[in-house]
Amino acid sequence: MASFFGPNEVEMPRTPGRLPPQLGRMTPEKLVQAEIVSCTRSSKDYNQMTKNMSFPQIKKMTELAIEYDNIPALKGIAKSNQYAVAEALQSNEGVRILERRAARGEGSAPELFFMLRSNFNPQYKKIYRRLARKSVLKSSYRVVGRGLKGELQIKREYEPGMTDFDMDLLIEKYLVNRYIQYSDIVAIERRSRENIGVLMFDTSGSLYGEKFRNAAMAVAILAYHLAKEKYAVILFNTKATVIKLMDEKIKIDDLIDRVLESESAGYTNLTDALKAGLKELSKEKRTEKFGVLITDGCFNRGDDPRPFAKNYFNLHVLGLPTEKEWGEAVCRDLARLGKGRFMAVKSMNQIPRILMRLLRKKS
Repeated sequence: MASFFGPNEVEMPRTPGRLPPQLGRMTPEKLVQAEIVSCTRSSKDYNQMTKNMSFPQIKKMTELAIEYDNIPALKGIAKSNQYAVAEALQSNEGVRILERRAARGEGSAPELFFMLRSNFNPQYKKIYRRLARKSVLKSSYRVVGRGLKGELQIKREYEPGMTDFDMDLLIEKYLVNRYIQYSDIVAIERRSRENIGVLMFDTSGSLYGEKFRNAAMAVAILAYHLAKEKYAVILFNTKATVIKLMDEKIKIDDLIDRVLESESAGYTNLTDALKAGLKELSKEKRTEKFGVLITDGCFNRGDDPRPFAKNYFNLHVLGLPTEKEWGEAVCRDLARLGKGRFMAVKSMNQIPRILMRLLRKKS
């Protein structure tokens, strides 16, 4: 049967959704446009469809993705050509699409910021960094909720002037005795938790997407939890970088900005991270000190990290997903030698909630 289509034309599939007016005979470029408008593909699909397109074509596809509010398309196209996508996003329309999502705490703002930050001009880089930070803080606070902000509730004998007391216990006393004595009132005193902590996050390899966003969220959760205490934050790959010193006072906004501007990729040097963590913890004399290490355990730079784990009071390890069984074995060894817990992470999105659960158990 004779073909009705030219050498550069394909037939448009009849799929449901919003489709552009060009039906029937379509060039490959028009087909990609139709897929962007329909918003039914994954970011990986959009990357495959656009990887061989020219700069003007990529920019045109990005503008269409912005118009149709298609975030998966933006992420996929950005992997094809970061420069073209960054140029298209430097517009009022580009800001608006991520501003809406940042207000809801969605992850697209920090993910796209990290991918494209080196390609934004200073004005737009500042705007998109603010939106990324807003998204991280909002989503982190939603995970943390109440009761993890460094407060510990201590029950003690009531004294005049105290305004916080155990109402449930008071009601129970009344129901049993039908009256309340002054000695029945049990006061609640709120104190800071006596915890000193250091977070060490593995940023080796590619830190695109979920891993980067969850690294920033992990830092925010620790900052919320130890708001009234001292803590340090270390990001590491080929070498360890302390982005917050133990005795340093810093606003959480500025701390998240440091994470957003941090370097990723490189090799995995667990020993350097553990040494840096011990150095920060040694600045405090209190014994209630802990470390949280988030890594896949697959070190390929530095010495064997296991001997250094023995020097920790409590070293808890969140084992990131890895196909190498020896990496998980290293993570388990580090937690055992560091007298801490090992918690397996099956997907990057689990990191914030697993970290929160760990911190809650320590409270």
